[in-house]
Amino acid sequence: MDRSSAFKELVVLFASGLVTTGYGSAAELPDDKHTEWTVQKDIFVPMRDGIHLDTDVWLPKGTTGRLPTVLVRTLYDKDKMENQSAGAGSWAEFFVKHGFAVVVQNLRGRYFSEGDYTDFLQGGKEDGFDTIDWIVKQSWSNGKVGTTGCSDSGDTQWPTAAANHPAHAAMIPVSSGTAIGGAPGNRTRGAFYRGGVPIIGIWAPEYAGQEPSERLLLPPHSTQEQRIRLRASYSLMLPPSTWFSVSTIDHLPSQDILHAAGGALSAFDRYITWTPADHRWDDAEPVGANAQFKVPTLLVDSWHDPTIGESTRLFKYLQDSGNSNQFLIIGAGGHCVSYDERRDLATTIKGLSSAGISEVKTSDLENMTRSTLANLKVGDLEIGDARYGGLDQGYTQLYLHWLGYWLKGEQNHVIEMPKVQLYVMGKGWIFSDRWPLKEAHYTKYYLSEDSAVPHRQGSGMLSTSVPKYANNKNSYEYDPSDPTPSRGGDFGMFAVDQRTVEARKDVLVYSTTPLEKPVTVVGPIEVVLYVSSSAKDTDFFVKLVDVYPGGKTIDLNNDAFRVRYREGFDKKLLMQPSEVYKISLPNMVTGIRFAKGHRIRLDIASSNFPLYERNLNTGGNNYDETSWVVAENSVHHGLRYPSHIALPLLPE
Repeated sequence: MDRSSAFKELVVLFASGLVTTGYGSAAELPDDKHTEWTVQKDIFVPMRDGIHLDTDVWLPKGTTGRLPTVLVRTLYDKDKMENQSAGAGSWAEFFVKHGFAVVVQNLRGRYFSEGDYTDFLQGGKEDGFDTIDWIVKQSWSNGKVGTTGCSDSGDTQWPTAAANHPAHAAMIPVSSGTAIGGAPGNRTRGAFYRGGVPIIGIWAPEYAGQEPSERLLLPPHSTQEQRIRLRASYSLMLPPSTWFSVSTIDHLPSQDILHAAGGALSAFDRYITWTPADHRWDDAEPVGANAQFKVPTLLVDSWHDPTIGESTRLFKYLQDSGNSNQFLIIGAGGHCVSYDERRDLATTIKGLSSAGISEVKTSDLENMTRSTLANLKVGDLEIGDARYGGLDQGYTQLYLHWLGYWLKGEQNHVIEMPKVQLYVMGKGWIFSDRWPLKEAHYTKYYLSEDSAVPHRQGSGMLSTSVPKYANNKNSYEYDPSDPTPSRGGDFGMFAVDQRTVEARKDVLVYSTTPLEKPVTVVGPIEVVLYVSSSAKDTDFFVKLVDVYPGGKTIDLNNDAFRVRYREGFDKKLLMQPSEVYKISLPNMVTGIRFAKGHRIRLDIASSNFPLYERNLNTGGNNYDETSWVVAENSVHHGLRYPSHIALPLLPE
């Protein structure tokens, strides 16, 4: 796949809504209790500074007394979401059917909400607190609020929870690895950077299409009736064609990518110029370094979601802070994806009914759905049966039990379930009470030369034995005008065959021999490399890969590092041609059982474009440059330079 095709695939994912509309669909389930409800549209909820946020309220009919409330706050168009099969709207319908009041709100500066949208998570703490305060004062509220949502609607829950409103009784952040910020004390800056390298293939189209700073404004002092009428006449959601043009993929300087595409101003224009150590990022910390976090949390994510690293770091922070009501569930799949037999069957039936197809027997659909879910593939990766089989079977039932316990006072066993529940691809669900797993032990696999093909460029071995030679290296030429293309990685483009990329001369591969028995890897992974370059600065990228006996090679996760940051993101140290430098890449996380006969592989390159920004190798700012230097980059290994990957292995 060339880089234009790779970028087009990224843009199509955004255009289709696969990465922005929520976590699954919520069609009618057999135990839905309320078939009618009312929706109050475009209510202006006041914040402490006089700004009003556009809000919808869903209330079930036929209920008496006060209701527990599910709150979804989102930067996405709540009307679009409420009319689609996924996102806040469909989950609003789901929860209102089960006796909850549901509040769906656009964030400050988004769509009809007043104020300016300038930074990710801005006002999240205060606006979230004020919204909960407004909810509990309503005549229909029982005084307890739970928050839920995926992607941005998951991210916004963290600062709200950090405010610790006494009515914020529980939260369900899904795929919420914070596009900006990070766990307290963690300088990775969430998913915007990885190892100091901006992830432009995700955030350029996301900020252009979903988070522009410029927008059309409502007339002053608009009425609720006027807002409802305007909503019916105009869509404020940008069409996908305006987000980004594939022809701009090679545009330099990188800070002007959105301008070249004709996009509106957005936070991306500033973020791309900030280093990971810039203190302006601190305003977007999802929790805050001194937060005393009290809200019970059900954190849900997937192994192939780009948020997984930050999600697990956030969970560890909360776990280590002593908050006992923190639960982590990691399934298989990509961004905002979960597999639920009850929900998926209901969605299939609803879809067929909408299409006018009624002659298919429900029993046949049940068998088809179960068969599909029992033999799942994510991209090109065979993952097995990833259905969640926890409390009363399925994510949807789990969410009802979680919010029912904390908001309704239901007597169920939800807090007695294991604190950590993980679907290990190729193995099944496993359980623990801590993350990372205390059962895992780290094993180093060292890079070494391939004795079978010692003269083949770019081929090497992974072995648990330290190489016996003092020093060797593998070298390649990295040309920013022809960067190694992205294939797999994040937001839907995951778990795909890497053979076309691995065949390039600017990619190194290091593989174990075929495994004599299965090897199970679960947890955070660290890669340590000893590197050198002819350039003043360059990047190194790694991928953990599962190699099948037939030759198929599937990426499991990736990481990046800009060498100038080798002594900290607050320092810029250029390289010297004769020097070898140690770098660490600690951001990969996975859970997989490598089957017998498979091989574990580490791919190394100096670009992963357009997913990541190219390093132009000059040692300059990079974001404002248009000229580049071709670099000869090397990875060293041996007794003197023990490059390795450390894998958390579970005993079989």
